[in-house]
Amino acid sequence: MDNLRKKAMFGSMWMTIERFGYLTCQFLSNIVLARLLSPTDFGTVGILMVFILLSNVLIDSGLSTALIQKATINETDKSTVFFTNLALSFFVYIVLFLGAPYIADYFTNSDLVNMLRVVGVIIIIDAFCAIQNTLLTREIDFKTITLIKIISIFIAALVAIILAYYGFGVWSLIIQYILYSIIRTTTTWIVAKWRPKMLFSIHSLKTLFDYGSKLLLSSFIAEFYVNLQQIIIGRHYQPADLGFYSQARQLQNIPTNTVTQVINYVSFPIYSRLQCETSNLLHMFRQNIKLVAFFNIPLMVLLSTIAHPLFIFLYSEKWIGSVDYFRFLCLTFGLLLAIHQCTLSVLKALGHSDYVLQLEIIKKILGIIFIMIGMYVWGIWGILYALGVNSVIELFLNGYYLQRELGYGGFGILKDILAPLIISFSAGVITFLVQMSLLGNMCNIIIILLSTFLFITIYFLLAWRGKLYGFLVLKELFTNYFIHLFVHK
Repeated sequence: MDNLRKKAMFGSMWMTIERFGYLTCQFLSNIVLARLLSPTDFGTVGILMVFILLSNVLIDSGLSTALIQKATINETDKSTVFFTNLALSFFVYIVLFLGAPYIADYFTNSDLVNMLRVVGVIIIIDAFCAIQNTLLTREIDFKTITLIKIISIFIAALVAIILAYYGFGVWSLIIQYILYSIIRTTTTWIVAKWRPKMLFSIHSLKTLFDYGSKLLLSSFIAEFYVNLQQIIIGRHYQPADLGFYSQARQLQNIPTNTVTQVINYVSFPIYSRLQCETSNLLHMFRQNIKLVAFFNIPLMVLLSTIAHPLFIFLYSEKWIGSVDYFRFLCLTFGLLLAIHQCTLSVLKALGHSDYVLQLEIIKKILGIIFIMIGMYVWGIWGILYALGVNSVIELFLNGYYLQRELGYGGFGILKDILAPLIISFSAGVITFLVQMSLLGNMCNIIIILLSTFLFITIYFLLAWRGKLYGFLVLKELFTNYFIHLFVHK
């Protein structure tokens, strides 16, 4: 248990570096690109990437997750999954290539045909390194994953900025996505030791697919639901409206995905090893819930507090239409999203892909109903309201299955995240009042810096007084690793 905890700690450190390194490059390049390109360009790419993301879910078939979850795997398992994913990638690309004119007709944008056919090659490129990434994850080798991703996104982002500067418009974004996939796949093949062998087993595929197929369906439903909003907005509103919404969603996702992936990406293979040790698994899971809440909840509240000056400073006045969307997404949808991902991660590790599938079907049917009703009554804002309501319902639906397996449900989760919620909103209210009354006439960067400093100071003082678990972990990490590092130097 102690060895796994140490691996989790170092894995989390490398995943933190990877997430912040990757997202910093992506974030900074997005700031530059948002000033060089228009909301319409971002809206157009938003439509294209919906189909790429959905295609990648289909290609994986849940088999990569099955390889991580399975206690022991052999060369036949690995090669079988590799060739299956590769064959599926070619099939899906052909379907996408032939279906491009119909997709363009649906969105009444003929330019999408060639764009979709070009950007679709990402599907095939990504399939070539999917198993290598899975094996690195299984071995908790996040250092290698980190270096590959940061190098790839840095080069791709730099090229996209140069192309945008010279007037390539929306194609600069498309080339960025393609180039990132090419560099990441090539580098992974150079670095990773594993190579596919000419092995294929129907029995192996069936065994992995029995578990993975349910995750395939649940992941596809989840991904489709997430992107349904963009499909609806892209179909019924102007591309600029989708651009505003996509930019708000993208910025809100950065901190949420960072916290979620750092903890869950490391935890899943460890959860899988503890699947027969219920008490240890529950203990680690509750610790992760508290950690996620400690970091994600205050981030969401802080970002909603500084939303207005933040968007003007980062993206300029032309993106002001994203501010209210962003603020609402942070305080409703983003607040609990990381918690939901933690719940699904432990259910997958327990081998209950059937539970995950059932949950996704129930939650997404409810979500689609809410979205349709909300859009009919309130337009785009109705979609946002639906996301908020469904997020709260999702907490208790996930909790129902958790209660059955671990004796820890929705109310238990609420109890564990209550302290960060109260402290975060207290710090947020104080910061917002000070911002409105004393900082309103200052320049945007000063408002952002002073508000952030005030919020963090209040939050950490209250976390220290309340002895929050996340604060104690940070203290331990600083004491045991950073100070130890400097002393040895």
